[in-house]
Amino acid sequence: MLKKSKVTIIAILATIILTTTPAMLVAQGQIQTAPSQQMLTLAEKAGQQTQNLINMINADQNALAQIQTAGLTYEFKENATLFLTGLAYLETAKTALANSEYQDSIDSMVQALSVFREVYSSIHAILQAAADLEKGDLIENQAIMEAITRDLQRIDNLEEILPDGSPQEILKLLDDTKELLNQAKTLLLDGDITAARSAFLEAKQDISEVYQYLKGQAEESNTGRLNNYCQGIQERIQERFRYGKNQGVDFTGVLQSYGYQTESQFMEALQNRIQTAQTEQNFNLALEDCESISQMVQQMEQSMNHEISSYQAQKGPINSGSSGNSGGIGGHP
Repeated sequence: MLKKSKVTIIAILATIILTTTPAMLVAQGQIQTAPSQQMLTLAEKAGQQTQNLINMINADQNALAQIQTAGLTYEFKENATLFLTGLAYLETAKTALANSEYQDSIDSMVQALSVFREVYSSIHAILQAAADLEKGDLIENQAIMEAITRDLQRIDNLEEILPDGSPQEILKLLDDTKELLNQAKTLLLDGDITAARSAFLEAKQDISEVYQYLKGQAEESNTGRLNNYCQGIQERIQERFRYGKNQGVDFTGVLQSYGYQTESQFMEALQNRIQTAQTEQNFNLALEDCESISQMVQQMEQSMNHEISSYQAQKGPINSGSSGNSGGIGGHP
């Protein structure tokens, strides 16, 4: 049996998870009636599955190299960025659920699940394309034709998302690239595989130039997304502290278990990490910083929720008129 490469193994694992995990099969209109908290758990699991896949690829230099060879690095990074949008929807759902705004919470959960499924499926397709390239499938007629068809569709998509006022040379480059791909298709049908492959690879290089232009345009937008995401995390944990205080809960023990003496000390450490992420010039590193911040807050929040639940079990809520409840993991007023 031939030994499979790492990128092929990752693609197989993604296929297994995609086809066996119910969370990844949920799309708008397909969700059956279920308690909001169960849906939140489902959305959190889907988000974690997607994040695990992204982390697995980022940690595997061979997989990243194969994705780059396939000319799909930009698509992979864009999907990693889109994943943040899903996380933002998930945070909105948690806030709405904690405030008993059940319909808004469900709507946000549906949007989060939709984004997670799109990102997961897209990255799975990227892995499969990279694995196919590694095995040399692109030298075969059918594989080349499929790749040409995909890139023609990609150009159509690029033409739709190009910002108004894009340079004329970018628009002309897209037209020239489309012509190259059609030429490659003709050469392939004529049986000239070498020339077809050469034209195809040239077209992919041109597409990469367009993506580089879009990347420059998107940097400012990506920075804004990260800032909003980090701000949302900070506001959520602040609200959790406020709710606990209103209930009469003492979080000193929880804070000390993580090495902090006071809430202020924890919030200062959190703010410093957020500032580091916001000033990071490398977007991938900034994204990793945001994921680390999210884990930091989630761990603290889980411990706080446990402390609140234990206190209320013993004493009962002392501020019954206060909005919010302990909810589940990540819940807040």
